Amino acid sequence: MSPTWPDRVRGSGATTSAQRIDELTAALADRDAELDRLRADRDEAAQIAQVEQVRLNQRLRRRAKEAIDSTADVIGGKLEDVVVQVGAARDAAAATQERVTITNDAAEALVQRARSADEAATALNASLRQVAGIASVISRIASQTRLLALNATIEAVRAGSAGSGFAVVADEVKGLANTTADSTEQITSTIAALEADVAQMGETLSAIIRDVGEIEDAMRQLGGIADRQSDIVMLLHQSVDATMAQIGDLSDVAERLERRRHDRLPVRGRVSITTPAQTVDAEIVDLSADGLGCMVARGVSLTVGDGVRAELTVDGFRATVEAKVARRLQRDDGSLEIGLEFLEIPAGVEDFVAKLGADGP
Repeated sequence: MSPTWPDRVRGSGATTSAQRIDELTAALADRDAELDRLRADRDEAAQIAQVEQVRLNQRLRRRAKEAIDSTADVIGGKLEDVVVQVGAARDAAAATQERVTITNDAAEALVQRARSADEAATALNASLRQVAGIASVISRIASQTRLLALNATIEAVRAGSAGSGFAVVADEVKGLANTTADSTEQITSTIAALEADVAQMGETLSAIIRDVGEIEDAMRQLGGIADRQSDIVMLLHQSVDATMAQIGDLSDVAERLERRRHDRLPVRGRVSITTPAQTVDAEIVDLSADGLGCMVARGVSLTVGDGVRAELTVDGFRATVEAKVARRLQRDDGSLEIGLEFLEIPAGVEDFVAKLGADGP
């Protein structure tokens, strides 16, 4: 029996609905495929962006390190020149101070000798005055002797021929008196000349003492200037030393940048840190190809620079590496963070970290 019209209508409607469902299903499948493709493109773009970001960070760190190293080298070279100049200035100041001391000592010795000479001249002047007094006494004695000779001559004349011998003696006494008087006058004139010379020498010595005293004052002032120069040079040397230390800090920063050329990835794992004195278990909080950060218990005696052996476990990956403590940070909550720098990158760590970075958080 042939189908009726309602049956044909129902059959035609079912066929149309099925076709629509099929079309819708196909469209949904196409959309799902498109979404999958878009997600894959997004993930690929994210991975590429992450890789590029890592490379960019590495380039930036490398350039920053090169800039810091170059700056440190230039400044360090200039400061080394300054250090040489400061050393020369310090040596010159020391030499000046030494010469000032020697000159001052010589001036003091000269003053002492001049004062001694002045005292000797004063004593000589006093002695000359004493000699002049003695010469005056001799002159008076000579005058009296001449008077006595005159009286003897008069008496010899009165005695006549009986006093002829006495007259000869009187003449000799008179001649001796005249000779003594002449000698006394010469002594007096010589003493007067010596007194004048001694007085002039005393004035000269006094002038020398005054001049040397002024030299001493000038040398003391110069010594004070030399002392201040030495202090200034010392302060400059200390400032240069401090600047050189800061340049060293720049080098440390560059070294830390070099150490951080690999990005740290946040991870969770365990690490056993062994030193000659102890073994410390810690929780890993970040990991890179050349180091890790971990949290340790309070009071753990790990200091920067300590050499350790680290046995780490992260997501089933295990490795043992020689390292040193590069960072020790006491946080506000009292916890202690330790940063380890790998001395040699162990096998598999770099690939494992790269895989972690590619997989994303």
